[in-house]
Amino acid sequence: MKNYKLIVTDMDGTVLGEDHKITEENKSALKEAEKMGIKVVFATGRFHDSAKEHVTFLDDTMPIISSNGSIIKHPITNEVLYSKFIDKDICLKIMDIIDEYNLRYQVYTDEKILQKYETEEEKKFMKEFIQKNFSDKAEIIFKKDLREDVKNSNVLKFNVMEIEKQDLLDEVRADLQFVNNIEITSSWKGNLEIMSEGSHKGNAVEYLSKLLKIDREQIMAFGDNYNDLSMIEFAGTGVAMGNAEEDVKKIANHITDKNGNSGVAKAINDLILQKVVTA
Repeated sequence: MKNYKLIVTDMDGTVLGEDHKITEENKSALKEAEKMGIKVVFATGRFHDSAKEHVTFLDDTMPIISSNGSIIKHPITNEVLYSKFIDKDICLKIMDIIDEYNLRYQVYTDEKILQKYETEEEKKFMKEFIQKNFSDKAEIIFKKDLREDVKNSNVLKFNVMEIEKQDLLDEVRADLQFVNNIEITSSWKGNLEIMSEGSHKGNAVEYLSKLLKIDREQIMAFGDNYNDLSMIEFAGTGVAMGNAEEDVKKIANHITDKNGNSGVAKAINDLILQKVVTA
């Protein structure tokens, strides 16, 4: 058995169940791993404040990798260990392209989330959608024009969402290829996420592992979507969820059960704790 020192796990679609909360089985397995001296880190596309409420069950509170690796921040002290912002001029170019397609988007800054909307009906829909699918306490500020806020903020990520016309996301992605110094990924079928070049979970995990003096072979990483590819490739042991995209499964060392069936716990029990658990 490998001498694991660090478990890094994605949140939505991975360690969180269908109700967007960490399953009790996953909590138990992660706590057992923690008792063995293994550090547990969450790496998510979420905004930092949206993620930190989910880590309180752990005894050894570790920094959180959020906004797809754009920032690493401690959930209690709020110390920023690493951050990578998008250049202001590039932000405006990104907004010009998204606005051409009349798509709604969020802007993640180092302090808040901004949500663009056009009509009150749309604003109500987005509030309900966010509450249903992300059920967290992160405050989101709704505005019809985000340009002045963006000019005066440190922007970590754009999150473009299109639920009904997902083909438009492919067109936006194609146009964004002509913008230099950005990173584009996706964390679910109806979105695009845009960060500064080099901002991805793999680089963030590498940065944190060097800080903690942990070799990559001692890292186990869990994920389900395209924004998890880089950290699954970097980790000595990459584990794809049963519900993961096929591209994630192809590069993973192991494939576990679905997030709704506590696949993270099953892999930890099997590969680290060496416990046989019957369903």
